[in-house]
Amino acid sequence: MIPFFSLNRQNKVLEKELEGAIKETLHKGVFILGEKVGQFEETFAKYLGISYGVGVASGTDALSLALLAIGVGPGDKVVIPANAYPIAFAVTSIGAIPRLVDIDAATYNMDPAKLPSAICAKTKAIIAVHLYGQPADMKKIMETGRKYRLPVIEDCAQAHGATLSGRKVGSIGDLGCFSFYPTKNLGGFGDGGMVVSNDKKLADKVRLLRMYGERKRYDSILLGRNSRLDELQAAILLVKLKYLDKWNERRREIAGKYLSYLGDPSTSLGTSLRLPAEKADSKHVYHLFVVRAKKRDELKEYLLKKGIQTAIHYPIPIHLAPSFSSLGYKKGDFPESEKASEEILSLPMFPELSYGEVERIVEEIGKFYA
Repeated sequence: MIPFFSLNRQNKVLEKELEGAIKETLHKGVFILGEKVGQFEETFAKYLGISYGVGVASGTDALSLALLAIGVGPGDKVVIPANAYPIAFAVTSIGAIPRLVDIDAATYNMDPAKLPSAICAKTKAIIAVHLYGQPADMKKIMETGRKYRLPVIEDCAQAHGATLSGRKVGSIGDLGCFSFYPTKNLGGFGDGGMVVSNDKKLADKVRLLRMYGERKRYDSILLGRNSRLDELQAAILLVKLKYLDKWNERRREIAGKYLSYLGDPSTSLGTSLRLPAEKADSKHVYHLFVVRAKKRDELKEYLLKKGIQTAIHYPIPIHLAPSFSSLGYKKGDFPESEKASEEILSLPMFPELSYGEVERIVEEIGKFYA
């Protein structure tokens, strides 16, 4: 079996370092907001080239707390891409309402040209999602945000270390949000997240919101919640952060193999698959390697029978999910998102994937289309 993703291979390589970090945390006996959390916040912010980082409990919490920090509340509207399924739950968790924008067919990110049409009087923020590891068009999104005086939040959950015009994602918008879910390019051993910003007031507000709104213990000055990055996760992430750039380069090398094997337009593969496209001014970090495939579902089933796991990110656009029917959208409102959801397939992608495995995957895809 070729797994879609495997942490076991990575953990074996880092086993001694990870065990040391875990033991150190156990011996200190501090598990909530200890020195490792502070150290990781500072180190990760420095890695991004940004001033402040605030560790929180998850990527979803990072988004919802970032929204609260800029003043978004119940009934306010937040513009998000129509295909970025998990983000919608961060918006609705604080009582706000998603306003959807269709995607660019080549990058799967928000189409900036369609962004203004989603802005209304009740719009309070824009969330730009760097989906699959590909940076969104932040120049145009930021221009629109400034034009309408709307703050822009970057969702970087799938794009740790990706760059746009030499700047790391998360450092471009008013706030950046990260997830450290185990499958991410930088992942822990459970849930975790971070909000980053160059604005001290915003960072300080997020810091209050993650801990009951407390200025000091039991001195609550605003309504917050319990959303803290665990000390143990911070210790693990400090170990892994040292390897992030190396892992991202390996992902790019694997993507290069896929592209060279699958990209010949004269073959049946070249006419049956649409491959990811990297913009000239950006550095894609390939959290996922997503193709658009003819007979997608049949291909997925065939590969599984051949011992190759794949996935779909995401099979249902937000506006077609039953839980979001109250938004009032209908089928056909976001055609690019809908078409992509019927064709996209995520192939195995993680730094420890071997070239031999990539060759086998490509070979089986070739057999299917032949």
